[in-house]
Amino acid sequence: MKLRDILILAFAALLFAASPALAKKHAAVNPINADYAKGVAAVNDRHWNDGIALLTKVIDNPATPKELVPLALTNRGTAYANKKMTAEALADLDKAINLNPDYTAAYYDRARILAMQNKHAEAVADLTKAIEHSKAGKPQAVYYKNRALSYGAMSKLDEAKADFAKAKQLDPKIKIPMHYKPMMAQ
Repeated sequence: MKLRDILILAFAALLFAASPALAKKHAAVNPINADYAKGVAAVNDRHWNDGIALLTKVIDNPATPKELVPLALTNRGTAYANKKMTAEALADLDKAINLNPDYTAAYYDRARILAMQNKHAEAVADLTKAIEHSKAGKPQAVYYKNRALSYGAMSKLDEAKADFAKAKQLDPKIKIPMHYKPMMAQ
């Protein structure tokens, strides 16, 4: 074995051994970030109550960096929405948007709730904002698809068709609901 190979292995072993210690040290230095990460993980794992509790702790902490609050509000709003607590979810998403008017995830999540409440015009407005504030790609394709669904629910079929086409252009693998496929063939 060459000296260079031995040095690379030694460096890799040192880095691997230090990683857990560094992560633990970072969490101890910044408990707000640790609580936020745990809260997001709980929401992603569908542990709504745990996520709400952890994210509330972050939101209510006056030491929380101001740029983290809209993220925490949006994630807590997602947890509330999944618990069918739509008033609380919408309140959190409204606050997140007021704090960061460029945060596309908050617009998207609020639009999903509004669409479920058959408030499709409001959902279209939020999805339009999400599209305006996002870059072309798969997330934007999802925004176009959802806006198309709301347009369809409002019987604005030309707009729905255009948005479905744009969604497919951005992400060819995106699924279009079966009952819209004949419209797309015209």
